[in-house]
Amino acid sequence: MSTYFKAEKMKYRHTFLWKLMILMPAVCAFLSAQLTHNYFAMDGYNWWYMLMLPGFLAVACGQIGEKDHKKQNRTIWALPADMGKIWDAKVMLSVMVSGLATLFLMIFVLAGAAVMEKGLHMTFFNAPSVSEQVFAAILIWLTSLWQLPLCLLLVQKTGVLVMVIISVGLSQITGPLMALEKLFFLIPYGITPRVMCPVLKTLPNGLPAQPGQVTYTPLLMSVPAAAVGVVVSLLWFVAFWYFTRKWFQRQVEK
Repeated sequence: MSTYFKAEKMKYRHTFLWKLMILMPAVCAFLSAQLTHNYFAMDGYNWWYMLMLPGFLAVACGQIGEKDHKKQNRTIWALPADMGKIWDAKVMLSVMVSGLATLFLMIFVLAGAAVMEKGLHMTFFNAPSVSEQVFAAILIWLTSLWQLPLCLLLVQKTGVLVMVIISVGLSQITGPLMALEKLFFLIPYGITPRVMCPVLKTLPNGLPAQPGQVTYTPLLMSVPAAAVGVVVSLLWFVAFWYFTRKWFQRQVEK
């Protein structure tokens, strides 16, 4: 499997993918620092998982899936290779890229907060601790993994542009709405913003998760519900990976 992964990774060695992995987290941290000021430590993450991450995952999967799709996959279907493992390598590469992007976001937020706090003597409101930020970054990564095989499939079915529109559009419409529902995990776009409520004490709309704030309810702060969301998101990931892998293998048989 490592050979397939290395081969897939080499395809994008000199592409914009690796720069994008650093650029988008940097832009997210910079904009939230400039526009939210005292809430930067909290909103840096909220802007990432609510606004920037869905777009990043869609564009990253578009780049990973488009190279072979442009040639109608003939270059890989002609190889004496396991098509399932080729698909696995694409998913694993997107998993690595999404994890590194979220890691860079955390680094930028921690560094930015330190500079603003010590250099500019700013005080942050509702600021999560370093351990809470590390935990939040891990959960943001884990609960967004399910989007990767789905986006890779949509690239094959619709092309990159349509996939980006569908993925980003659904995340912006259904994510904030489903996060407020009791059965938020049925539509997985609502899982990450819901899980972040008790972890970062932040509502999907970016406001502090406190009584009196718009959309706040005690239900949103339930830790057991958030834990269920994490588990279900991983089940969504496994299910999408399995079925998209089977679909990709069947294309060769056709």
